[in-house]
Amino acid sequence: MSFKLIYGRGGSGKTKEIYEEIKRRRKEVPERSMILLVPDQYTFRAEQKLLKELGKENVFHVTVHSFSTMIRRILQNAGGATHNLISDLGKSMLMTKTLTDVEEDLVLFRNVARKPGFVELAKNLADEMKRNNLDPEKLREAVVSSGDAELTQKFGDILLFFEAYEKEVHKGHVDSMDEITFAGERMEKADFLKNAEVFIDEFNDFSLVQLSFIEHLMRNVKRVVMTLTMDKDEETGDVFQITKDTEDKLFQAAERAQVSIEKPLILSEEVPLRFRENKELAHLEREYFRYPNKTYNEVPQSVSIYKAQNSYDEVEKIALDIRRRVREDDTLRYRDLAILCRNIDAYESILISVFREHEIPVFLDKRREMDGSPISQYILALVDIAKEGFTYDALFKLLKTGLSHLEKEEVDLLENYILANGIKGGTYEKPFVYPYPNIVPEEMKAEYLEKTNEIREKIVSVYQPLRVQLENASTTEEISAALYEHLEEHGVLNRSLSFVSSLKDLEVLKEHEETLKGLITIFDDLVEVLGKEKVSLEVYGDILQQAMVSHKIALIPLTLDQVILGDVARVKSDNIRGLYILGVNDGVFPKTVSDEGIITDHDLEKLKAEGLSFLVDSKLRSVYEQFLVYTAFSIPRDFLAISYPGSDLDGKSQRPSLVIGRMKKLFPKLMENAYVNPMDRKSGTLEEVESKVATFNELIKEMRRNYQGDEVNPLWGEVYQWFQGHEKFSRRLKISREGLSYTNVTEKLSRTSVKELYGEQLYLSVSRLERYTSCPFAYYIQYGLKAKDRVMHEVTAPDVGTLMHEVIDQFTEDLRGMERDLSTVDKNYIRSAVDRLVDEAIEKTNAIYKSSPRYKHMGEKVKKIINRSVETITAQIAKGKFVPMFNELGFGKDGEKLPALSIEIPDTGEDALLRGRIDRIDVMEMDGKAYIRIIDYKSSAKDVSLQDVFYGLQLQLLVYLDVVLRNWESLQSQKAVPGAVLYFKMDNPVISGNVRMTDEEIERKVLENLRLKGLLLKDAKVIRSMDEDIDTFSLVVPAKINKEGEVVSSSNRKEKNEEIILTEQEFGVLREYVLDTIGRILKELFDGNISIQPYKDKDKIPCTYCTYKSICQFDGKIKANQYRNLKALTIEELWEKMKKGENAVE
Repeated sequence: MSFKLIYGRGGSGKTKEIYEEIKRRRKEVPERSMILLVPDQYTFRAEQKLLKELGKENVFHVTVHSFSTMIRRILQNAGGATHNLISDLGKSMLMTKTLTDVEEDLVLFRNVARKPGFVELAKNLADEMKRNNLDPEKLREAVVSSGDAELTQKFGDILLFFEAYEKEVHKGHVDSMDEITFAGERMEKADFLKNAEVFIDEFNDFSLVQLSFIEHLMRNVKRVVMTLTMDKDEETGDVFQITKDTEDKLFQAAERAQVSIEKPLILSEEVPLRFRENKELAHLEREYFRYPNKTYNEVPQSVSIYKAQNSYDEVEKIALDIRRRVREDDTLRYRDLAILCRNIDAYESILISVFREHEIPVFLDKRREMDGSPISQYILALVDIAKEGFTYDALFKLLKTGLSHLEKEEVDLLENYILANGIKGGTYEKPFVYPYPNIVPEEMKAEYLEKTNEIREKIVSVYQPLRVQLENASTTEEISAALYEHLEEHGVLNRSLSFVSSLKDLEVLKEHEETLKGLITIFDDLVEVLGKEKVSLEVYGDILQQAMVSHKIALIPLTLDQVILGDVARVKSDNIRGLYILGVNDGVFPKTVSDEGIITDHDLEKLKAEGLSFLVDSKLRSVYEQFLVYTAFSIPRDFLAISYPGSDLDGKSQRPSLVIGRMKKLFPKLMENAYVNPMDRKSGTLEEVESKVATFNELIKEMRRNYQGDEVNPLWGEVYQWFQGHEKFSRRLKISREGLSYTNVTEKLSRTSVKELYGEQLYLSVSRLERYTSCPFAYYIQYGLKAKDRVMHEVTAPDVGTLMHEVIDQFTEDLRGMERDLSTVDKNYIRSAVDRLVDEAIEKTNAIYKSSPRYKHMGEKVKKIINRSVETITAQIAKGKFVPMFNELGFGKDGEKLPALSIEIPDTGEDALLRGRIDRIDVMEMDGKAYIRIIDYKSSAKDVSLQDVFYGLQLQLLVYLDVVLRNWESLQSQKAVPGAVLYFKMDNPVISGNVRMTDEEIERKVLENLRLKGLLLKDAKVIRSMDEDIDTFSLVVPAKINKEGEVVSSSNRKEKNEEIILTEQEFGVLREYVLDTIGRILKELFDGNISIQPYKDKDKIPCTYCTYKSICQFDGKIKANQYRNLKALTIEELWEKMKKGENAVE
């Protein structure tokens, strides 16, 4: 019995030497059997290579094994195969259950014990402890001996769940580490090994359990031969530290096994076998980790570096290079090329998309997650529904998989209703009664409600029986059986397969088939591992979700000729001629190793001080990352192309890896190629003419260059003609050609279209006119096309404002019915009445204010605001002679006291009718005149700006004033004049002050804070009638009486170039100007102007909160998109222009 090592650097021919050795030994000792032991992922390739190297006549005498298949064979041959092996998936399930069972006893990890991420960490830690033959008692002794309280607490938790987990595993199973141990112990009884030689290849390190197995091999087979990637040259630093450690452990095992050590074979040629035809790659392999190193002083042809703009550009460049190389070299096949990176998840979708576009076959060498698949989400949602009922999240997670028995339109119809009315899970058993939301016409709401109830019944009929069945199930087996029966009985599995088949993507279909197999495996393992265990639905759901996260599916290549795409850690040299390594950024390649996880380096150091070492620290993991760099550089035999993105897809800068700098030192004449902006480079050449789709996309770029007047290679004219003649591309080409001249500039609507959209007779509110002035296109979308946001069961700012308006209006009406007015009520009455009215109003809102603690709090807050507002209103009225005459006075609709305001639309012979509702009209009679004060309630601060009036952005109060003044005699049979137009902010302000403030001082502060804002008549008597206590300052209106007895503003509006104190004549000017402005606005609207032209007043634009931005795609940087800039005007300029009736709308 003997042991032999074959040493060699990467590419030195170690694997080839192993095959040669097998071939020699077959001739020398034909009676012996030969076994090749390789990692799991290389068994298939190893079998292919053996067939090629040994031929058909010899290959049947050589068996390729991985650890798992060899162990199985030993146990079957020597006895012991009756053990029930738990799968990795089963271990995840048991760890989930274990952590749930011990959760309350944990100290440090209690709050994270049931999170999927922690479950995986805990399972991996348990595996690592088993791989390294860790004795829990020795660990416990080392921890106690350390005297470290934090360490004691942490490892107390670890040992608690580890020992509980081990007990669960061994109730009826063994894990793979146990199986290795059993196989080692029974190996001497395995007849097929007694006359065998074992050759071990492609391994760099082993766990202690695997080393023990190899030690048993040394004792029981004739000979063990193994390759190790390493060099005795100390100048290479730590790069071979891992394999050097493995070498030491192997010699120790051989010594314990008492086998002879053969003379090692050291493949030490100056130029490794793989690189004999490529001196540049040979130089890279030899010198990269050598200190000091030699430089390669010629211009390299086989090594390149590319600095991409971003990862998409990086992959695009690689795709073009692959197409070029395969086209130019008849001997090069896609299978000869590989693409590696260290962060495959970041590149996966880009690579698949770009390579499909370039028609390059690619195989992703990665185990894929299945928990995000539609069928997985459907099953998890079933459990959620059983646990929680028909909650929105659970039900629509299920419905949106597309695997239910409902049509997509039915799902949308139901979702709109549920979101608008806040339907909870427990209400599905009874018919829905709330009306369908306002996204459908009023006359269709009953029909839509009926349809919604039909959908509800479909859901209940299918899923309610399952809910009952799952609630009554007590064991894992019963729950699993119920779920699987549902999938079959209701055709979910067939629907899933039919949908994927319709995509006509073979790889997606294979992935789906593997997902279904994976789900069956999960259910089988659930029954096998936990079948009779009694579990709650909550725990079952946790176990099921963790199983789906843990279980990865693996695909095999669909064809032999594919580019291999994978992680540096998985892909080994396999006759790869060309290698692309992408993502060579700082911290990515090599990967920065962080000291994170359950056990830290600090913990390991403390345990090592107590004589216990069982885990790899971050330093050794960093060495492993360097070893991966070396391994990757040793893979190709023809060329190596390295690339990195200069920024991420969001434009954030990314630094290159230190690898880039090191490469440049090794190859001083190596030029780094960089991304060239398509707008800066010359027109494309034959390099871009590759696959149809990719070339078509390049053609579009060239068409854009030509459209912009840049010089274009004549070649692209021929390419254009080629695509023009192909039906598949000609239509797309036409659309692209039209898109070159596309702008989002709108065309005017015809008069016919205007009337179809808005009606033969135009009815408008003032707020709609202001909306049109802000942006004609937004008005068109909102009121012409009637686009609506999805109605949600939530309280918005407008909802709160409407509620407050209704309550204040009802409060005033109630007083009028009692023949009382606001000036006669006290605070106690106000509070009791307001609370009652708010409660009544809330009852009419689908109980939304009772649906959550947040909304309940909001309801209480609304009460306080209205209470404070009504108290302030009564105080303001009590201070003056103006009395409320009308509340919520409507005009323009049938049954209302005032007619619509008719506005002639210039040059059309048409007119429009304005309608609205005035919050409050106060009146004060003096000298035979009725002075009118218009009050508008707002839930946020607002003031009147003459500049906004001039530009048509603020018309409401002045229109209301005009409507009242022109109709007053029909209401009260007396002459009316303007007194004021004012806003009142409904609020419960926070008052700053000190604790010694009296109630009167607080009240004064509140009044000051909620003072009315707007325009006032320049008449001292009128102003005193608004606040009889006015002197130097008013708590009611923003005015004061100066020493000369004149009314002046008490605000700082004058300094801001505004005016709020107006004469009666100036009010008249404003009224006339506003009516003229409305006529002009209506003319623009009637003429079909729907231009995307929002206003801009300094930094203020209506786009900030506009919900239609995604429709108009307005961009102020584009020449065709321009704001309607509002020029700042002085008071004098404003009055001059308004008196002249100048047009500020167009």
